[in-house]
Amino acid sequence: MDAAHIRQHLRRALRLRVSVAAVLAATVLILAMACGQPQQSSVGSTAVELTPPAPINTVAPAAPAQAAASPAPTQDDAPAQAASPDTSSESDANPAPSPNQDAGSPLTAAQIAAAHDEIMSNLYEQTVPSVVGLRVIQPVNVGINVPQGMPNDFFSRASGSGFVWDNQGHVVTNRHVVESAERILVVFSDGSQSDAEIVGMDADSDLAVIKITDPSVRPTPITLGDSDTIKPGQLAVAIGDPFSRGFSMTSGVISALGRTISPSESNFAIPRVIQHDAATNPGNSGGPLLNRHGELVGINAQIISQTGAFSGVGLAIPVNLAKLVVPALISDGHYEYPYIGIRGTSVSPDIAVAMGLPPDTRGALILAVGTDSAASRGGLRASDRVMVIDGAEFPVGGDVIVDIDGATIRSMDDLLAYVVENTRPGDTAVFTVLRDGVETTVDITMDARPAQ
Repeated sequence: MDAAHIRQHLRRALRLRVSVAAVLAATVLILAMACGQPQQSSVGSTAVELTPPAPINTVAPAAPAQAAASPAPTQDDAPAQAASPDTSSESDANPAPSPNQDAGSPLTAAQIAAAHDEIMSNLYEQTVPSVVGLRVIQPVNVGINVPQGMPNDFFSRASGSGFVWDNQGHVVTNRHVVESAERILVVFSDGSQSDAEIVGMDADSDLAVIKITDPSVRPTPITLGDSDTIKPGQLAVAIGDPFSRGFSMTSGVISALGRTISPSESNFAIPRVIQHDAATNPGNSGGPLLNRHGELVGINAQIISQTGAFSGVGLAIPVNLAKLVVPALISDGHYEYPYIGIRGTSVSPDIAVAMGLPPDTRGALILAVGTDSAASRGGLRASDRVMVIDGAEFPVGGDVIVDIDGATIRSMDDLLAYVVENTRPGDTAVFTVLRDGVETTVDITMDARPAQ
């Protein structure tokens, strides 16, 4: 092969090398731009992350910008680039940063604030058509002899909030908002109104279902979330009609989980209640608690306050309990809970030591067992003696429930939640208990909760 042929093959090889390098550089640029720039998204579609994804680590991150800024090499300029291949390689390995390149750069504070504003505004616009205000007229029993000529039909006016459950016009709210209602007026975010009637109420969950009587009014249902997936620190948003002043939105965080509350008209507690610090006040009762996707995770029901004003502790009924209760209220007008027939408490280290158990023992201590109950028929044992703990008498010695059907029980709240969420009247569950320090099992067939 003569010198001319050798030079021709070398030029072709060099042109091939440059072309491949340009393609690779352009590919890295496209990937870097796709991963580095934040993507806009509205609530209800893909989850919006306020923190940008980490940039792709490449050997030469700035080389793609240089390659994109220059035209693709031609046959005429290929020999010029090939004349100094070492210089080109060194430039790729140690690139100078491009002032216009934002691939992989962190978001600024202004961009983060703008993203937050957009998320919250979209969340409100998406959700508020599914939220309602309630005006409730209730008869009042004055309990006195009314003078002749004076009216004897007195009424009180209450207010609350609710949300649209389905396409049939069912609205969910708190029972305590609509109980004994003479008339219920549903107010929508666009200012329109419609009457509603009670479909069913449940005192044990403080939930009620009402139905819009006008068949032509069928607002968009709210999107249901999963209260088992939320965590402390996550965004919490409350939308409602506090003080009957019109719709408003407040936000905070989930501050705690696993609280237990007692409804005013029930002898039974509600487990797994959500605690949050999104401001809720009179009129917010029955309204939705939302996550950052605009999904319902709870129903606002109570606040803890010494003054009656919001003090930073709101309590919401978990939506997963509503998923059990509401369909039954719509179909049957009531919900039937399973019932064991015990009274108990959570085992603390002091109680465990007093019972001769390891201090780290956790479970639900049975204090009393009802007569002719599921617990008594199954053989669960109540406390049989009293000990003084921190200067106070406390019953000890009963069975400590530590497991039901393989699910660990660490507290009375765990026990109540498991029974309510996973069993029905007539179901049989295997209870694992510590009896005098020895683990044993008993089979319990659930009763139905007695009427209030």
